[in-house]
Amino acid sequence: MLAEPQLDRAALVEAVRTSYGVSPVSLRFIPVGWTSVSYELQTDDTRYFLKLTDQTSRLPLVRRLHELGFRARLPYPMETLDGRLSAHTPAGEAVLSPFLPGTTPPGWPSWSDAVLDELGRALADLHATPPPVPLPQEQFAFDVVPDLPRAVLTRLEQLQYVVRRLSQPLVLCHTDLIGDNLLVDEDGRLSALDWDDAKLAPPESDLALLLHGEQPVDDHALRRVLSVYSGPLEIDRFAFFLLRRYAEDYSARVRRLEQGGLSPADLEEARAGMVTWGSAQWSRLDRTLDLVRASLDA
Repeated sequence: MLAEPQLDRAALVEAVRTSYGVSPVSLRFIPVGWTSVSYELQTDDTRYFLKLTDQTSRLPLVRRLHELGFRARLPYPMETLDGRLSAHTPAGEAVLSPFLPGTTPPGWPSWSDAVLDELGRALADLHATPPPVPLPQEQFAFDVVPDLPRAVLTRLEQLQYVVRRLSQPLVLCHTDLIGDNLLVDEDGRLSALDWDDAKLAPPESDLALLLHGEQPVDDHALRRVLSVYSGPLEIDRFAFFLLRRYAEDYSARVRRLEQGGLSPADLEEARAGMVTWGSAQWSRLDRTLDLVRASLDA
């Protein structure tokens, strides 16, 4: 969330202390995300990341990837004193993890070659990793609002029909490994955040997002990643995953506005995001796909 909700901080801190055996001395709200509530929790000698969320099904995956030595740093869930990966608190389910170093560079996806190369290696590592825990599979479904422009819905349905009939090489995918879900430290090492939607999917599910930035985008990020990432890729899957993302990002913001009760910051993000991540994206889909074709042919 971009604004801290009303909650009993003292009760939250006490629940974390008794669940994890840590002694917090400060709690600082971090304005990130839509639905989860994030804090920096400080003890006398250690910084932690504390997240209040109802999305806990992927915690075993993140923990196991960390144990397996995944290339990027991960916000792996620390165990409570009784061995659970999250703790019940008066404010909701709490997940405590190490506070990861680094920042998100501005201007995604126009990042440095060194960082993009490292992202390519991290994606190759992820896609080559046998799933260490059971995960859902990509169904090529979508969830959009009824007032989505008819032309957008029709094209999305056509692409859905096509991709469901392709052979599906399913790999372990993050499905949102872009922009704010990546940190880069001073040595160029990545941290990969927010695994709530990880699943088994075609690799294009991750790779398509290398072209998901404020329009007009270019193909530099995709080209750099493909220089260190190999494997057969299909243009129709790029098209489906991109258009689904545009339509669902638009729809999510429409629903937020309909629900009401948003902070001024959340309200502004929702209104602007309907254009930036919705209509401005799907109006340029064909141009974006031309960039994909050029990258795949390079």
